[in-house]
Amino acid sequence: MRTHLNAAGRCGLRPIVIIVALLGASCASDADDHSADGIFHWRIATTAEINAPPAHVWNVLVDLPAYSEWNPFMPHLAGELREGAKLEVRIEPPGGRAMTFKPRVLGVEPDRELRWLGRLLLPGIFDGEHILHIEPLDQTRSRFTQAERFSGILVPLFRSTLDKTELGFEQMNAALKARAERR
Repeated sequence: MRTHLNAAGRCGLRPIVIIVALLGASCASDADDHSADGIFHWRIATTAEINAPPAHVWNVLVDLPAYSEWNPFMPHLAGELREGAKLEVRIEPPGGRAMTFKPRVLGVEPDRELRWLGRLLLPGIFDGEHILHIEPLDQTRSRFTQAERFSGILVPLFRSTLDKTELGFEQMNAALKARAERR
């Protein structure tokens, strides 16, 4: 009886894994300019050239209380910007549902990069590593890249939501550009 229950438990999960794999395979062909490192991985990246030096762009990004004034995609970001700290982030993707989550800061390099990792429940279900990267183009211009690497078994099920997230990145990039160039 015990062997039968264990086998049934393993077999009970098999259809779910097969369905998720099939959903992922059907979405993998529409990858266009995104990158997919297999069924359960997806990456979004958007860039903006900003007519402001990296320090100006960074100062806008780290002024967390001001996010509600300029950021249509991420109107709330709170917490301490130091490695290992927890943040509270609210995103409002265009045409999607607003969501609040509490990622952990992975890295902070002033005037260059901020990274955090958010998770849905447990590692491997739906993880997202968010990267805000600034690179100097010259003394007065910067390139801002906002990217996210998604991984986990639910990635294939959230692909349409991730397209809305990309639109949100583009909105945020444009708003960051406008704010940094005004300073």
